[in-house]
Amino acid sequence: MIIRDMFADDINRKINGVIKVDQAADDVIEQELNEYVITKELKKHFITFFNYYSDALDEPTADTGVWISGFFGSGKSHFLKMLSYLLENKEVKGIHSVERFRRKFEDDPATYMLIDRSTKVQTETILFNIDIEGSINKDKTAVLRVFAKTFYNHLGFFGENLKVAKLEQYIDQQGKTTEFRRVFEEKKGMPWMDSRKAFAFNGKYIIPTLVEVLDMSEEDAKAWFNDKSATEFSIAQLVEDIKDYLNTKPNNFRLLFMVDEVGQYVGTDTDMLLNLQSLVEKIGSECGGKVWVVCTGQEAIDEIIKVRADEFSRIQARFKTRLSLSSSSVDEVIHDLLFLQLFLLLLLAKRNFPLKEGRLFLTIPFSSPLIIYFL
Repeated sequence: MIIRDMFADDINRKINGVIKVDQAADDVIEQELNEYVITKELKKHFITFFNYYSDALDEPTADTGVWISGFFGSGKSHFLKMLSYLLENKEVKGIHSVERFRRKFEDDPATYMLIDRSTKVQTETILFNIDIEGSINKDKTAVLRVFAKTFYNHLGFFGENLKVAKLEQYIDQQGKTTEFRRVFEEKKGMPWMDSRKAFAFNGKYIIPTLVEVLDMSEEDAKAWFNDKSATEFSIAQLVEDIKDYLNTKPNNFRLLFMVDEVGQYVGTDTDMLLNLQSLVEKIGSECGGKVWVVCTGQEAIDEIIKVRADEFSRIQARFKTRLSLSSSSVDEVIHDLLFLQLFLLLLLAKRNFPLKEGRLFLTIPFSSPLIIYFL
């Protein structure tokens, strides 16, 4: 027998050392779900989150903010990603996410039932790293613009350019999306979805398309296209669009913004903190508990706002659910994934390859060698 064949999984498989929220290939998702280790600490956090979230399915709450804190390497991004997979109950290679978690909670069926119940409602998640999606030039509306960008992208619009996104939204509301794309492609010879990134260079095709499809005058179409002023946008407008989207869904539908590295992005910037506070507050008060905002940050929300706690007291109330991850979970994961597997491997090795000496020193890159005694 070859040693590598003793492992349950292929030891030559690629393993991501750092979890990134934008990695969404099926193979990556399958591996992350299958190999995720539920430590004692993580189990407590799963219970805390799903207890509150499950209760809110019956009694909607305005406090729909969740803050997950933990320093680099604590697993907060990984935890956020797992919550996203579970809540959306994504199906990968014929198996739903919640089913892949069943064996992880074999010793705690009550918690598994709680998680399973939360996945019964139709849910969509918008998972992103705000530092990657956000603009380099941050201003007081930076948080709002990133949320708007990702929301319109989720709807299939071009969120990178709010002017284009609002145009596509209007066309969609008129029920003319298919016609608009067909007419544009006839004139340009290239699909709209491939051309909209170069929106500013396609006026000669866009203007006549607007005239033909939306029955605009050529003068109005040119005036709209040539308007170079920044697209006016507000928190109220975004929340109104979110509510309109909710109205197209079943009554128990849930939408979650799963946002990684918010703490790092906003830092102690007063304007962006106010922007985040106002956005989460407006979502909570207007969306009837159907829209949640789950954020991660290296620091707890209390630490970020402690200097100006009087100004940001409302943000604490909105992020009522707070989960703090520690590095101790990493040690437990290493123990579960490495030491126990090595122990079993060596027992198998002893059975198949008799050793001449009574003990085996196994050198590993940690504090001290692991010594296995064979009886």
